[in-house]
Amino acid sequence: MNYIATIGEREIKVTVEEVGVARYVVTGDGKGHLVDAHQVQDSVWSILYGTNSFEVDVQRRGDEYEVLIDGDCYKFTLMNEQLKALSRAGGKAAAGKALVTSPMPGKVVKLLVAEGEEVKSDQGVIVVEAMKMENELKSAVAGKVKEIFVKEGEVVESGAKLLLVE
Repeated sequence: MNYIATIGEREIKVTVEEVGVARYVVTGDGKGHLVDAHQVQDSVWSILYGTNSFEVDVQRRGDEYEVLIDGDCYKFTLMNEQLKALSRAGGKAAAGKALVTSPMPGKVVKLLVAEGEEVKSDQGVIVVEAMKMENELKSAVAGKVKEIFVKEGEVVESGAKLLLVE
């Protein structure tokens, strides 16, 4: 999955690829890093990177994260490329259809809308859990939910159609 991390004024393209059970290749600024990540409590993760072990506390508020590692606090925003492009456009989406697809393999945790419901642009419509993190996916347009293609609890592949707004 491709993300854009924003730290202050700096933007970094971040790619996360699952390569095994709780093993990921995380690429940032063109450098790949193999990490093992295990969630040990609600917001606490055990991270193994090379021969180093870290206990990491991750606090998430929407797209904003605060990560505490060895007493140092790092703050940043993290958005998938589609949401970042929408944000750069001032959050304005053209009228029309928006097909919400899964950005990565995962499990549908919660449907936030029902068929026929009116939604606003940038409104959360579905939550997909991937890599043990819940990702709220948003509609790129204002309109009515025309069709929902999945059910809560369903496992989906990357690119799977989730719902249609028009």
